[in-house]
Amino acid sequence: MKDFLNGFLSLVKGKGPNWGFEERRSLVRLKCSYRSIYCHGAERLPGTITDLGEGGLALSSREPLKVGQSVKVFCPFVDVEGPNDPVEGEVCWTNAMGDLHNSGIRFSVTPHSWVFSVLQLLGFSSLSSRSKRRWVRAECKLPARVGERQVEVANLGVGGALIQARPRLELGEQAIVVGPYLKLEELRLEGVTLEPREDGLQPFEFRELSGSQLKLLGLYLKALLRRSFPGR
Repeated sequence: MKDFLNGFLSLVKGKGPNWGFEERRSLVRLKCSYRSIYCHGAERLPGTITDLGEGGLALSSREPLKVGQSVKVFCPFVDVEGPNDPVEGEVCWTNAMGDLHNSGIRFSVTPHSWVFSVLQLLGFSSLSSRSKRRWVRAECKLPARVGERQVEVANLGVGGALIQARPRLELGEQAIVVGPYLKLEELRLEGVTLEPREDGLQPFEFRELSGSQLKLLGLYLKALLRRSFPGR
């Protein structure tokens, strides 16, 4: 977890160059700096993952890759729990920057891959249907408001929040204001309140987030994960 958090730079919005993604949530990406090993054929080489999302990643390496080439990227962490199989994908773009070569690798996330574990940890809700553990992310107890109601956020992630509210919140489109937390300002997000789960927590699914909202949400998640995994 320490390696994951140290390399977690920010959440950003927008398509990576030539990704060709269509689904809205694929626009949320993690800017990062993770040293990893990749291979094409039998050769294993070092590289750095600089961008990560549900459908692809950006890899910086000293060796040039070619568009259309098949590449396997191994898990850069030794301390993140969950599946850690490598991801296999295809190089869809390349460019050179001095002595380094940047490449975009497109893939499909499988429940056994290390990418699935990382994105699920951040609460990418579109992955939850493929896992028995729904809404996996940092647990918390954050003060929040939904309309005039004072509530508590028990779990926060990229895709939404889990809310503790008695009585239950009305269903439908609403705005939630989370925080403040530590030195972070209030986080205001638009979304939709869904039916409560069996454990009583009520999902709040975020609508599309702006760049500034994603940046602040990323700071919240990083701070919460550090509190959830102390010493790691």
